[in-house]
Order: sequence, then structure tokens, then C-alpha cells
Amino acid sequence: MKLVDVTQIEPSTYNPRIADPARLDLIELSLRKLGFLLPLYATPDGEIISGHQRHHVACRMGAKQVPLEVTRSMDLAERKGVNVVFNRATNDLGQSDTVAKINEQLKATDVRKLAECIPDKEVNTPEFYPCLNAKMHPIAPFLKANQGRWKAYSLNIAKTLKRRGITMPIVATRDYRVVNGIGRLQHGAELGLAQVPVVFVTDEEGRLAEAMLNYLSMDFDIHRRYEDLLRHNSFRRLRQVRNSLGRGFIFAVAGDSTAKAFDMNNQANRDRWIKKHGRCVLDFGAGHLHETRILRKLGISVTPFEPYRVNDGDEIDKAESIALTREFLHAIGTDKLRWSSIFISSVLNSVPFHADRQHIACICAALADDATRLYAVASASNHINLKQLSGYHSLNERQSGAVLFKLDYEPGITLGDIATSPKVQKYHSQKEFYGLFKEFFAKVQVNESNSNVQAVCSKPLAINPKRLKAAIAFEFDLPYPDGSRMGLVEEAISAFEQRLGMKL
Repeated sequence: MKLVDVTQIEPSTYNPRIADPARLDLIELSLRKLGFLLPLYATPDGEIISGHQRHHVACRMGAKQVPLEVTRSMDLAERKGVNVVFNRATNDLGQSDTVAKINEQLKATDVRKLAECIPDKEVNTPEFYPCLNAKMHPIAPFLKANQGRWKAYSLNIAKTLKRRGITMPIVATRDYRVVNGIGRLQHGAELGLAQVPVVFVTDEEGRLAEAMLNYLSMDFDIHRRYEDLLRHNSFRRLRQVRNSLGRGFIFAVAGDSTAKAFDMNNQANRDRWIKKHGRCVLDFGAGHLHETRILRKLGISVTPFEPYRVNDGDEIDKAESIALTREFLHAIGTDKLRWSSIFISSVLNSVPFHADRQHIACICAALADDATRLYAVASASNHINLKQLSGYHSLNERQSGAVLFKLDYEPGITLGDIATSPKVQKYHSQKEFYGLFKEFFAKVQVNESNSNVQAVCSKPLAINPKRLKAAIAFEFDLPYPDGSRMGLVEEAISAFEQRLGMKL
């Protein structure tokens, strides 16, 4: 940690926080009374990834220097992810703490009253930078004084930063009560550390610091600042190789049975599946092509479409994605395949925006005829992941280790994998799922089972050429991590015009 000139570092262009004047004034109050309790963090080339607002406010206060810790070098995608992690790490949050919730806690705290008894710290003096006085201190008295205050979510955030070589100091009062950094303390204990870095404050400063460090937060603007990132990070992670069909492929014939319980190698099950779904199907959003391979081995013709094909390293292979898309367009236009069933299995969980999901429904409706049925499945709004973020407690180990939080640009949205490839998950209500497909199909049936919403759609409505063209312009020009785009819009329009016999 060192003092650097304010001109040596620059804000990132992608910081997803919205800074409003009232909360910037509170940051100024915090700096005036408490100084810098935590440093700023920037990459070796001077790009800020934590502390944008404090840097801005310190500059307007006349500060010539700011305390800084330099991280290791990271590529753009990782910098964006770590930026989001920092926006959660500087608050001692629980998993169900949303920005709105902690803002309400801040409003309920009279911070200006708390600040009255604390003398101002003069800018550009040593007392303005208390984090520079952070010292290694034995961990034992902190563990004793803070028993029962542990937060699994704060712990997970601390672990996420530690994996990138980042350790933030703990802020505490002289009686060892942690004001900020309870997760960092817990992580230190789990690692078996004998000492942890600590910035000590007075009791009066501690009361103000607790409010300012834990409750003061800027609103996220991720859905606009990270729009394309969230789109190309929607790809399906390779968690495991499955040997059974996903829920979206079997719910219409297996009822509430799990995917593993419905064995397609069983002749009776296979016959029942083919009778319901036919022998020529479309897998829209085919992911790792597990279902495509399983069904093809059983003699069923499957056309997969997956614009984000990934390799074994969970990285998007653009060349393979383009090749697969061109095969799909050939099946649409040249072959004019007629699919008895169209499957959208779990795809709509990962599509970050409502308009994007509408484009998918529109395209699938255009590929259906009166004999086609569309089967769609997505996680429901009663899913355990979403319930936990609303305060429900679960002993599920996987969920307790997750670093998820809610976004508020539409209902049922969470953000996960935030330090690597920030990924949105959308949890749907039955009403939302029905509305999504009813715009394009005359007959839509929606129910809920096993924490999933399930739709069966038929009788596609008359095609709106303008609407379909817009959907094609979106779906066949999707963004890729290298900054390029798919670039197949003209080929796609030609294929759809050839299939439908109309000008788009």
C-alpha cells in the first residue's frame, strides 16, 4: 500500500455503479471524518478497479494523493468481474442484502448525527490516510470478540479476492469488534493465519464507519454498462458430461420424473418419446450438444443451434460457433427442414434481457408450422437460489458457497460467476413465461414442476416480417469476447426468406 498522485490512476470506463450527488456527498462526509480506511485498488497500468467514487470525491476535496494497492495484471473480462466483486467486498453483506435493502438501513441511520462528534481530518495530511497505518495483529482476540457474527456470503467474497492475490485490511475498534471485514476475518481463520492486517478506529469513528462502509452503496448499472459481456457470458458452463436428456426434452412424456430416471435406452421410453416428439427436432440453444448426440444415436434427426459453443476450457470457440450456425441456416433455407418439435431447454435462464428472449421466441415461432410443438423449460421464481437471496436459509453446500446477488433491472435476475465470467440467471414466473410465448403462439400451456416453469406452445401466429427481421438482426449478430460479432445477419435473412417465401 502506498500513496500515489491522484493523476497516476484513471477510472475504468466500465465501472457499473451509478454515482448520484446525494451519495457522493455522503462519501465526502465519510472521507472528511474518517479519511481513507481502505485503499483504492488499481491495475499495474493505473486503471481503477475499486474506489472510483472515493477517487472522484477526494479530487474535488483537493486531495493530491490517494492510498493505493496495485493488483496483478488482468484481461478486460477479469477486470470487469473483479470490479463487481469489489463493489460487494467493501460492504459486509449477507446474501439477501440488496442495494435497496442496505440503502434503507443507511436512511435509518442518522450518519450526520454520528459525524458531529468526530473532528474533521485535514486533507493531504497523514491522518487523512489511516489505512496506511494498517498493522498485522494477532487474529485470536478478533475471533473471540466477533463470535456469532459470521456471514458465509462475505466469506465467499473474501475468498474470491484472495484467489487473485488481494487481501483487504480489516477495520475494527480497539475492543477488537470488526466494523468492516467480517468475511475477511473468517477467511483468515480458515486459512490458519496467526495475524491479519487491521486498521483501528475509535468507538465514535467505528459507529460512523460501520454505516458508511457497509450501508453506503451506489446502484448497479450492469445491464447497460455490461450489456454485451452479459450476452456472451450466457454460454453454458461445462460442469459435467451428461448421459441423459435434460429436463426440457422429457417433461412432456416423463411428468415429474427426473432426467436421470427417464432412460432413453429403454425401448418403451424411447417409443413414447418418439410418439410425442417425432423423429426430426430442433435443439435451439444446444449448449454442449449432449442431447443432440444422445438423440442422434437413437436414430432421431436433430438440428442443433448454439451460437456460443465452448471448448473443454470453457472458452467460446467462435469458429465452431459460426460453422454450427451456418449448418443451422442451411437446414432453414436450403433444406427447409420441418421440425415436429422445437426444444428450448434452460436457454432462457441465461439470456440476460427480456427483449433478447422475445427475439428467440419470435424466431422459433417462425420456424414452426401447425404440426410443430415448442417445448421450453427454465428455472422458476421459486428456485432455491432465488429464495436464498430473499432471506431463505438452506443447508445446501453448493448454494452456501455461491457468490450470487440480485440485480433489479427486472424481476428474478441474479448475477453469478462474478469474478470470472459474470453470468446472469433469470428465474421466471408462470405469468412471465406465458406472456413471453403468447405473443407468438395462439396456444400456450404453462405449468410448474421441480422448480421449473414448463411451456408447450403450438399454432404459431402470422409472421410479422418487421418483427422477425429485428429478431434475426439480433440473434445472428451476437457479440463475442474478442469484441467481434457473429456477422451472419444477411445470410440468416436470406435463409429465412427462402424458407418462408417472403421478403423481410
